[in-house]
Amino acid sequence: MRRSKKALFYGIMAVMTLLVIEGMAQAAYLIAYGEFNGGGPAGPAAVATDDAGDDTRPYWLLRHPYYGYTRPGAEHPMNQAPLPRREDGVALIGLLGGSVGLGVAPVFQSALESWFRQNDIPLRPLVMELAYDGMKQPQQVMVLANTLARGGEFDIIVNLDGHNELTLSHGNYFELGVSPFFPVWWQQLVTFTAEEHLLIGRIAAEREQQESLLKTARATPWRWSALYGLLHRYRLERVATQLLALNHELAAPSRDYSLERNGPLWDFSDQSELRRATLRVWYRGSVMLNDLSSTAGAEYYHFLQPNQYVPDSKPLTDAELATAYDSEDGTIWIYDDAYPQLLRLGDELRRQGVNYYDLTQIFADNRETLYVDDCCHLNERGYELLAADIARRLEPALQRRAARAAPGAAGIGQHGAGCDDTGSRPRLCSQQAVL
Repeated sequence: MRRSKKALFYGIMAVMTLLVIEGMAQAAYLIAYGEFNGGGPAGPAAVATDDAGDDTRPYWLLRHPYYGYTRPGAEHPMNQAPLPRREDGVALIGLLGGSVGLGVAPVFQSALESWFRQNDIPLRPLVMELAYDGMKQPQQVMVLANTLARGGEFDIIVNLDGHNELTLSHGNYFELGVSPFFPVWWQQLVTFTAEEHLLIGRIAAEREQQESLLKTARATPWRWSALYGLLHRYRLERVATQLLALNHELAAPSRDYSLERNGPLWDFSDQSELRRATLRVWYRGSVMLNDLSSTAGAEYYHFLQPNQYVPDSKPLTDAELATAYDSEDGTIWIYDDAYPQLLRLGDELRRQGVNYYDLTQIFADNRETLYVDDCCHLNERGYELLAADIARRLEPALQRRAARAAPGAAGIGQHGAGCDDTGSRPRLCSQQAVL
């Protein structure tokens, strides 16, 4: 009897000790992370890894001989073969640009579907995503030229750009010593040195450890323990910190110049000279896209994307000021100085017959939270408004495409575009029919 009481006493003390330890761990978790343990990697523990992959994008992008890079996988539109061809009942729209173009694409698809339904037009829009993270001129020219050369066909080409051309070109040249007209991340996509291969191996090992930690946390019954969660999250954050350090080391500019890695480096005396050269490439790229589209029987529309750093372009909310506006950003001067030049070149594009529209002021009276980061990316509501504005400006081209699909009209079949000069510029007859 005495032994059983002693065992019970020690058992109670052990449970109480564990409860105290667990309570202290939960308190420590709350103090450290501002929340209670969420019970595994689906909750707070995964947060520590979210940013760790940001700088690793170049190492899993597919290096492309003409574009610089694409997203891996044959299913990505830029890697597809065969490409979409014109056919009855479908309006083909190619969407060029960077990550904002990529982000707006699905919402843009929905906006076009709504427009055709509301106007009782029996056409199905198909938006082909030719935009991707970090892309800038002259990549858009390369993407469209190669797509058309391989047999792609479009009714409308949309180019949404203007941010990457300035900031990423500037970063390429002044921060990395790479040609401003090479794709971003280029120095990380070309052949690596032996030292860099070792860094890549270390990154791969850290990634394996990260995945192992996450897999273990999903399966263990201890994931609800605050003590386990505290230790597990510490290990995850340590791996994430190491990953970021290795990635930054690998992304650092190479001390040794190579034509393959750095490209032909123009001798720009200052940022203003580089900016003028970058703007000329942006302007000429749009003219070339217009000419390519016209030759292929498509109508071209160029849109200057909105950006929260453009002066007086949006009344920023408290949430946007906290998460989407960095007053210490070293490139803010670009928006004050270069955007007026962009706007003047936009006027010149219109004089050259380009369907060009400045969208930097579409949120000028909007007091909703739309921007989600300190670059230029939008939330779902922001993308909806952007897609609707683009679709509205495309209405003349959409109506012309609908007219060609009407009964009795000279439709565009899947074997050729025919001849059509109803657009804003005369367009050549497509040669697809004879191939």
